[in-house]
Amino acid sequence: MSSPMSAALRLNPVQTRILDLLNAAQRPLSAYDVIEALSGEKRMAPPTVYRALQKLMDEGLAHRVESQNAFVACRHHGPAHSAAFMICRSCGATREFSAAALESFLGQTARKNFFAPEAVSIEIRGLCAACRTPDPASVPTP
Repeated sequence: MSSPMSAALRLNPVQTRILDLLNAAQRPLSAYDVIEALSGEKRMAPPTVYRALQKLMDEGLAHRVESQNAFVACRHHGPAHSAAFMICRSCGATREFSAAALESFLGQTARKNFFAPEAVSIEIRGLCAACRTPDPASVPTP
């Protein structure tokens, strides 16, 4: 399943396959998760996977979830942006969201303090709706 975007960006087959994996994943994938997922196809060395992931990030197609040293497909294609994530501590589901107002505030705060930020990582940990909602079968009846 090759993305039409990958053809426009001239991704190589390895990069396209990894992008497909990230798009299908329900949680962030580490480089070793990617290697394991591809093990049935062809054994890839970690540097090959890291180079492919870097290319995807450079093209704005993927983000690194810093706290997990893992990667997700970008869900907000368009102008370059800092990614912000909500990460469920129970199931690992990760949702990207737009944090333009927060990015603006952080940038203004940095400038006011004569600070030159090099990277911003915004991650909110908690429970997703599915993990917060109790299973009706597990709720005791009166």
